[in-house]
Amino acid sequence: MGDEQARVETVRAEIVKQINALTGDLLSKRGGIEESRREMWAETHLIRDFDDLLNLSSLLPGMEINERMYAGVSLRLNNLRRMLDSPYFGRIDFTEDGYSDLEEIYIGGQSLFDEAKQCFYVYDWRAPISSMYYDYGVGRASFAAPDGEISGEVSLKRQYRIEKGELVYFFDSDLKIDDEILQQELSKVSDAKIKTIINTIQREQNRAIRSEADNMLVFGPAGSGKTSVGLHRLAYLLYRHRGKLTSARVRIFSTNNIFATYIAGVIPELGEEDVVTLDIQTLMRGSATERNFQSPYAQIEYLSKSKPGDARRRGIALKYSAGFLAFLAEFIRRYRPSAFEDARFLDTVLCGAEQMEYLYADRTSVGNLSTKTARVLDYVNRCFETHFKDNKREITAFFNELDDENYNDGEIRAKFDEQKNMAISDLRARLLPGAAKLYEKALRAYIKEKGGDQDVLRGTLSALRYEKIHFEDALVMFYIDILTGRVKKDRSVRHILVDEAQDLSRLQHLILGNIFEGCHFTVLADVNQALYPDINLHDVNDLVDLYPGAEVTRLSKSYRSTFEINRFASRLIGVEDDSTFYQRYGGEPEILESGDAALTAAEIIQSLPNAFNTVGVLLSDAEKAAAFHERLANAQNNLSAHGAAGRQPLLIKDADDGFRPGVLVMAVPFAKGLEFDAVIAPESGGEVFEGEWGRKLLYLICTRALHRLYLIK
Repeated sequence: MGDEQARVETVRAEIVKQINALTGDLLSKRGGIEESRREMWAETHLIRDFDDLLNLSSLLPGMEINERMYAGVSLRLNNLRRMLDSPYFGRIDFTEDGYSDLEEIYIGGQSLFDEAKQCFYVYDWRAPISSMYYDYGVGRASFAAPDGEISGEVSLKRQYRIEKGELVYFFDSDLKIDDEILQQELSKVSDAKIKTIINTIQREQNRAIRSEADNMLVFGPAGSGKTSVGLHRLAYLLYRHRGKLTSARVRIFSTNNIFATYIAGVIPELGEEDVVTLDIQTLMRGSATERNFQSPYAQIEYLSKSKPGDARRRGIALKYSAGFLAFLAEFIRRYRPSAFEDARFLDTVLCGAEQMEYLYADRTSVGNLSTKTARVLDYVNRCFETHFKDNKREITAFFNELDDENYNDGEIRAKFDEQKNMAISDLRARLLPGAAKLYEKALRAYIKEKGGDQDVLRGTLSALRYEKIHFEDALVMFYIDILTGRVKKDRSVRHILVDEAQDLSRLQHLILGNIFEGCHFTVLADVNQALYPDINLHDVNDLVDLYPGAEVTRLSKSYRSTFEINRFASRLIGVEDDSTFYQRYGGEPEILESGDAALTAAEIIQSLPNAFNTVGVLLSDAEKAAAFHERLANAQNNLSAHGAAGRQPLLIKDADDGFRPGVLVMAVPFAKGLEFDAVIAPESGGEVFEGEWGRKLLYLICTRALHRLYLIK
């Protein structure tokens, strides 16, 4: 123990030394940046001619380089400070084939390299050599190095717990990350954000994280660590492709802001600059969507309350179907105006209809309505300009005679441009109709061709007149704007993590693939959590088809909940195999009979350990959650009046709220991807949990619980 503690102190001393050196370097770089900015500010007041502007622009590259270097040093400094508390968590002793020297490889959150001694004190968990810690026990082992496979013998595998610079304990283990450390990590209470798992990554998780596949689909049951795997994979890819891939070129696609706040800070904690999180509404609004639209959760609320035969419900299923979306894409690709007309100025034909039709035709594989329209309009504009140049005298005489005036050259030009712009505007409207018009045309054509549902057509046309249109209609029109080229593709993004992918409609997946053309994807899904078959993807093959060629990884084991909670939840969806549950034992879920669910919930909350940071009170929809929150708050106040003070419940009203510690009352769809120390289900005795949909809903509620689960009847 003494030797191991001495090594901890040696490593920490090296960290402190490097922190001190980098702090001085950072101050120096900051001074250089400030001086460059002062110099540039002074230069801006001396710009007299083009040469002065060139001299000023020559300062920019140097400033950009200095600022990038400053950001890099700052990031490294933060990572070293983070290492001080716990420099490493694992060690393997490895002897490479063909060599006699044994190498002691210590593994931590970041690498620590001594330039003077040219040696590693600690290897980053993402380094190739570190993969052996996760994949092998004592015995033969290998790892993929940049120059090829390296094999050898692992003679020791050791795990450490270091807290605030003190070695708490260490022990030797064999194949798997030892149950003791994993048990301790899983038994901890929630701190209202997802945890990093670098010291407990399991073998199947490690393979998914380190996969070199461009696109990856990760399937797994609730609690199998899909989100953690996805986030750690992003951190790994940023490390693996340093210099080619940066955090600025990576995105996390989230279902809502609640989930975004839950995962916030994980990437920086793993040693990388933070990654932008976006959702479909932000994407639509950020691309100048013309219409106000309802939120996707308003659509979910409708589906949770509507009858299966409702016209809008049938319309949602149709608009998200593979058949309609394929028809729509082909309709847009083949779209042509009903007839081209000659472009005229007065009685003179400037552009013939035949030539415009020729220019509008597809001539490249990447052509869209916007590029075809731009090609025609550019030609028409040039024809007008040529006509004005060649006939300026006649045009001047015409306008002077028409208005009995004597216009100057500028006024004649303005009058001619007015006529030209009217002609071009009219032509643009015919060649590139708005999304709503194209949507109506495509839907009419589809229903006519398929002998489809006229009620869906009538309902859609009526809904398009609403001040806030339905989300499904806004999404289709957004897709049309992408297909027509009105929404520009974003080729700056190189990798996107898509979580809860089963909750996105086929249309949302197509939108992501079209906007971020050429981008790579890591997609995480559990089809057993797909609650709304009209929207969600409830078959793994649907996702496989949407990401052809993607590597498919299946995580098999559930770690989040206790064994008893996992077993109870899985029986709801027909899973009987207990071997897929991690064996962390706790109490059985409690099923409570009650005449007053709010009072019972308040009493449960009062009885929970103070250490429980998060308690989820989950209801089937937002309206019921709001009503129950009011009842629960009153029940809590009544208990407080009798001397039994309790934590006041917080209502998560909508998807824009953030996840935070406390007693959170929310609709089940908002709880996707989250976990709570305890979960209370106040509706478990009602009809809402009947049938396949109800069982999936209850499964989702149950699998949010880490330690305790209460179902009130």
